[in-house]
Amino acid sequence: MRTFAHITTGVIAAVLLAGPAAAQTTGVFVDQVGVDNQAQINQTDNGQTARIDQDGDRNSVSVDQDDGGLHSAEIDQDGDDNSASITQSGSGSTSLTLDQLGTDNQALIQQNDLGGAGTIGAVAQNGLNNSATLMQDGSDNQALLSQNGDDNTMTAIQTGNGNRLVWSQNGTGLPDLGITQNGAGPPLIITQSN
Repeated sequence: MRTFAHITTGVIAAVLLAGPAAAQTTGVFVDQVGVDNQAQINQTDNGQTARIDQDGDRNSVSVDQDDGGLHSAEIDQDGDDNSASITQSGSGSTSLTLDQLGTDNQALIQQNDLGGAGTIGAVAQNGLNNSATLMQDGSDNQALLSQNGDDNTMTAIQTGNGNRLVWSQNGTGLPDLGITQNGAGPPLIITQSN
């Protein structure tokens, strides 16, 4: 069982000395079962947390948490050859939950919150060879993306403040709708299936 976890943080000494205490505001938690799984987490400030759970073979996760904001990410990958790249930045708060179940699923998430109510993202992919891209830049943006099936693609871009999105796909080979939201507006809910 070979695994790789690379962690850099400006407060890593405090994390190691404090242990997993409940009052701890910064931390990295990695649980990997399988062969050739990789996790790389970079944190630059206090108030940043990352939880990685990988079960399977050749899964990979990269998490970059930058600037002085409160950033948190929970990534769960169950299966083989799944990959996730997460970037969280800004002076505000960002929160992400990513679940990938299956094989050859890919996720690219970029969250930048400039302050205010915070930015929240949740992505779930269940199947084979699915791809999800979520980019959030602003404040008070929320997105919930979900795919069930194989060979599906989703891209959602939220810029400005107060965006809402729910997008669910069920089926195989569904096309990418490439949704872009810029600023507050009515919630957008889309369901695509075949």
